[in-house]
Amino acid sequence: MNAGDLLQLDRELFLLVNRTGGSAWELLVGYGTYLGHGLLLGALLLVGLRRFDARRFPKNFLLIVLAALLAGLASTGLKQLIDRPRPLADPHFALARRPETTRTLPGGLEVHAFRIGAPELAALAPSLEVIGPLLRHRSFPSGHATAAFAFAMGLIYAYRGPRRWLWLLPAGFVGITRVACGAHFPLDVAGGALLGAAVSGGFLRLFESFHGLASRPQATPPRTPAGPPRIAMVAGEASADVYGARILEALRRRAPGLEARGIGGERLQRAGLIAEGDAADLEVVGFTAVLSRLATIVRLYRRMLALLARFRPDALVCIDLPDFNFMLALQARARGIPALFFISPQFWAWRSGRIPKLADRISRMIVAFPFEAAGYRRAGVPVAFHGHPLLEELTPRFADRRAALTHFGLDPARPTVVLAPGSRRSEWKHNGPALFGAGARLARARRDLQFAVPLAPRASESAMRERAARAGLEIVCTRGDNHDLFRSSELGLICSGTATLEAALAGLPMLIFYRSNWLNALLARLLVRIDRIGLPNIVLGGPQPVFPELLQHRASAARLAERALALLGDPAELARLRAAGAQVRERLAPGATSQAVADEILALSDAAAQGRGGASAVR
Repeated sequence: MNAGDLLQLDRELFLLVNRTGGSAWELLVGYGTYLGHGLLLGALLLVGLRRFDARRFPKNFLLIVLAALLAGLASTGLKQLIDRPRPLADPHFALARRPETTRTLPGGLEVHAFRIGAPELAALAPSLEVIGPLLRHRSFPSGHATAAFAFAMGLIYAYRGPRRWLWLLPAGFVGITRVACGAHFPLDVAGGALLGAAVSGGFLRLFESFHGLASRPQATPPRTPAGPPRIAMVAGEASADVYGARILEALRRRAPGLEARGIGGERLQRAGLIAEGDAADLEVVGFTAVLSRLATIVRLYRRMLALLARFRPDALVCIDLPDFNFMLALQARARGIPALFFISPQFWAWRSGRIPKLADRISRMIVAFPFEAAGYRRAGVPVAFHGHPLLEELTPRFADRRAALTHFGLDPARPTVVLAPGSRRSEWKHNGPALFGAGARLARARRDLQFAVPLAPRASESAMRERAARAGLEIVCTRGDNHDLFRSSELGLICSGTATLEAALAGLPMLIFYRSNWLNALLARLLVRIDRIGLPNIVLGGPQPVFPELLQHRASAARLAERALALLGDPAELARLRAAGAQVRERLAPGATSQAVADEILALSDAAAQGRGGASAVR
């Protein structure tokens, strides 16, 4: 059959459908065709998914709508490129220029009948009916059919029930209405249906590893061949690297032959992690920083997906880095790999609606604060609290203040102020100038003070000294033994983060500060739902923050120096802040946190290790 014969058959099929009459049928197709309108489909999808799949809403809605929009753009482009005449403008029908009759259906919809002048086609139907607008151009493909099948394919893709293919029935009905209303030929509808389904399904499938719309937890199959446990780990920043290293050391004590691969920093790699990537590449803070490092993040994510397929670990251990790790955990569970998450995201501060969405992603959540567990239990996420990991570091290395300060190269006879700009590069950039500027002001006001800067594992000592020197400040850089440094100092100016909790547990009076770019600050103001950011203040609760907090423009060099001088001159206030640190310690139950987490990991991997010779013997 050549192209001419195909188009002729298309016209004949069109007339067979279009000539089907009756007032009830005209009402059905005339108004039913609006089900193919993108806005109406989007509204119905919004209501339906919000009602019947609230746990994944709005992700499910946004992804299906985006897939449909892409299909709509493709349809619009083809319409412009091909520009096939509508049935009303097809010269082969030889239609009269004016309708032979015009009727109005209930609701105001008009029905126009045009006499067909071509004898061979008139034999099939004497007239062509158009219900609704009189359209003449850009017939292929049908936009309504494209939209209907794009939405239908999105639902078929996302929901794997045995009756999911029934979504094709309403989409097919929309296609029939386009022919019955005289707006499109059958080939236009078929083309729109194929285009909508292909673009929608193809888009969702292409990015499945990132959105996980069709990923569902699978039963954990036994692994072969027999051998010791295998663990995949991801630790995304400096403190997570420390916690991960201690957990891996505890795992190896229980299972000496254990093999661990994944993403970590220097500490994890020294503990035996075979690195697939460096944790420093994932150290981003703020909404805009993610965009600037997106290519690197995607590369490491794909590398971890390949590791899950190649290495087939018995468990995935995720430490902090929630957005990256939650995506990865969903893909792990879809492959039958249990996922444990350690250090809960701060859902109590913002985006608390994400907690119920974790039931399909996390096999076990280990929280670091006791008040976090209740929210997970309510959402049906398995959760446990084994104390905060920082409490494992509270044993001083040095006998007294003099020994500690001497070790750090500081003068035991002088008061020490700790300046902590944060552990990430983006934090050094935004916090460094104000922090070192405040230090310079303090040095001019109090000649007896000395200043220590605890360095993150990746921080450059020379670069930090250069930053301080530009502000006119002399500093002593330290690396490691932060607990001893904090215990031996008089005051800290500490960037919000884990370091504030370390300082509180060591009994260091401090000012908590944070600076970011204007966009991150604006978004945080809109999204964060608590009135404080310092972890010690959150643990302590109360109507006002106990440790002073200075944020954004309030964290200027002048303000920081002014508040620090006031604290240094107020022994009673310093004593009150030291006592508050002791209260923080009391509220975070101490214990062998790393060993307890290691036990949780081995318990998760038991099912995966079935059938592996000798695997149970190492427990």
